[in-house]
Amino acid sequence: MKRQTAIIFCMGRELLEGTVLDRNANFMASHVTEAGFRVRTIQVLDDTLEEAVPVFEHALSLQPRFLLVTGGMGPGHDDITRECLARAVGVPMAVDETAKQHLQSAYRRLVAHGDARHHEINEARLTMATVPEGSESFENPVGTAPAIRFDTGNTIVFLMPGQPEELRRIFQEYVEPVLKSEAPAAFRAIEKLECPGRDESTISRMLHDLSRRHHSIHARARLHGTAAEARMVITLSAEGADEDETKAQLDAAAKDLRARLGLEVGGMTD
Repeated sequence: MKRQTAIIFCMGRELLEGTVLDRNANFMASHVTEAGFRVRTIQVLDDTLEEAVPVFEHALSLQPRFLLVTGGMGPGHDDITRECLARAVGVPMAVDETAKQHLQSAYRRLVAHGDARHHEINEARLTMATVPEGSESFENPVGTAPAIRFDTGNTIVFLMPGQPEELRRIFQEYVEPVLKSEAPAAFRAIEKLECPGRDESTISRMLHDLSRRHHSIHARARLHGTAAEARMVITLSAEGADEDETKAQLDAAAKDLRARLGLEVGGMTD
């Protein structure tokens, strides 16, 4: 069964330079996968229109169900995410009155807490309400910059702030419900098997053969634990529309793998 896909972009020169640790991609990827979508790629993009716009255009040409973008949503000169999307889809930028209202509410909140001097929407702040025409905006419950949804073709695009606390709140309140409503009707089963030894090369051919014999199964091996106490864990996963059939396919592959490992490596445990 072919899974619907998602693409994740994280915007910011600071991520490319290593001065800021990206925590957003991992958070989004885990939730997207849990919802039943396959993350096709995760990319970190520089804060330049010349580099970022073609990447947006290419991503949209692949027609993922979701394009999730974080960062570059503030009032700074290098916060270009909204304009990147507008150029990629060929629509003008325009002030969105709903986004402007969200900004006013956010700055009133900041003034009340002593974190801002005034709540007027000046020219710099207004850039956060200037969005691709046709966008839907969502209030930022933690920070200031509104999140944006834009639908184009088969793809739902979400633009979100990059500050991790803001991203998580916005994702959980606005994005996750859409993910769940769009989730494919599929069942996913996973089984993990622990294998003696720490040399993945000894079983790589075996896993390749296993995947060829069991076409619906994805198999991967990873080392877990510290270097001195590392153990190899093989993860088998299967997806399908029918729960019983999917479990049966996974059980058959796991039985096959146990037999192969029992002969070649000397046994293993679940």
